[in-house]
Amino acid sequence: MTMKLWALNVCIACILVGALDLFLPRQGSFKSIKTVLALYILVSVVTPAAGADWTGLASLSFESGVQPADYSDFVSGYACQSLARQLEERLSAAGIQAQVEIAPGSSQTLPEVTLCTGQPEEALELAKELLGETGYSWQTTEPQA
Repeated sequence: MTMKLWALNVCIACILVGALDLFLPRQGSFKSIKTVLALYILVSVVTPAAGADWTGLASLSFESGVQPADYSDFVSGYACQSLARQLEERLSAAGIQAQVEIAPGSSQTLPEVTLCTGQPEEALELAKELLGETGYSWQTTEPQA
């Protein structure tokens, strides 16, 4: 049964119940007649479920062919930016003005830390102390005038 036909059946049932309700007496067994009419509407709504193809529903696969988005590059980039800001703040607190850039690595390469400062030896020593010497590829540059 199509959705349009089902909706039409429900609408007709509601119209019939409404018309019958107008002609029924308002005394005596009015509540029980209203209950029977409400049940008639419910039966007309639920009846198409008995004729539904439930085997067809069972054969539907709920697994989608769409793969979830891969945000690992975004997360790596954001983590590197945040780490660079924190390292700049720690260097600044130690009296070393530096610009820090951290490029995320891949599965074959280490993340690359670039320190742009006028005090490259001190900055490199403090940065290696804070981040660890082995987990990164280090590079220093002089600031351009």
